[in-house]
Amino acid sequence: WLRPIGIKIGHTLHGKESQRIDWPPSILQEEVPRQVRNSSCRSYIIYSAMPAYDLVFFDCDSTLSSIEGIDELASRAGVDVSELTNAAMDGYLPMEDVYRKRLEMINPAPKDFEWLSRLYILTAIKDAKSVITKLHACKVDVHIISGGLLPSILAFAHHLGIAPDRVHAVPYDCDNPEPSYAHPLANNGGKPVVAESVGTNLGVPRERRLLIGDGVSDLEASSVVGQFVGFGGIVERDAVKSEATQYIAGPLLEPLLDIVLQ
Repeated sequence: WLRPIGIKIGHTLHGKESQRIDWPPSILQEEVPRQVRNSSCRSYIIYSAMPAYDLVFFDCDSTLSSIEGIDELASRAGVDVSELTNAAMDGYLPMEDVYRKRLEMINPAPKDFEWLSRLYILTAIKDAKSVITKLHACKVDVHIISGGLLPSILAFAHHLGIAPDRVHAVPYDCDNPEPSYAHPLANNGGKPVVAESVGTNLGVPRERRLLIGDGVSDLEASSVVGQFVGFGGIVERDAVKSEATQYIAGPLLEPLLDIVLQ
């Protein structure tokens, strides 16, 4: 049985570039062979039933969405924290120091999280939802792992088709924000801790896990996954580009399918 992702047809006779053709499951077994036989091509690849990875973690900000959520909340509040964000993402300042300082400057309210949820959806990477849908179709367990704020990311995850228990981000209580600053994902080294915990609890060995993201905090998790994929579709960070085992320059996430479903 072949999972309903599609095939690549290499048009070698007429010198055309390879293309991806998607068919629904109902016609995959009968229609695809007929389409291939009737096409002017010599070779084709059908994705195998066994993906290379069983568990895929996506960073959220600047990976699934083109924005940095906390920066957007800051802009809404009339303060600028972008330099702090970039310093943390590039590894120049400790995440824990930056996290507290930014949120104390912003002092977000519940209505701000609702606004940010809508903005995440509006700024989603163009093919993020379709890529996640195809990964799910191949029984790949898709999670979000983010240093962003859980109240806003949950609604975005729902839009992308990711269940709430597959979302790992920083909880935030507007009346008592102090616990947020101690959360692992608000601190350097937090992503590998959370990714390892999730993978272990699900019984997925290290070599069957993959994480994709744009920042140094994502790169830190490379020690607990089989492959770290850097994403530069929104922000290109030198450390991530040079140390990632695979790198997607963007602007889309679709090349990830070739890595996971190879």
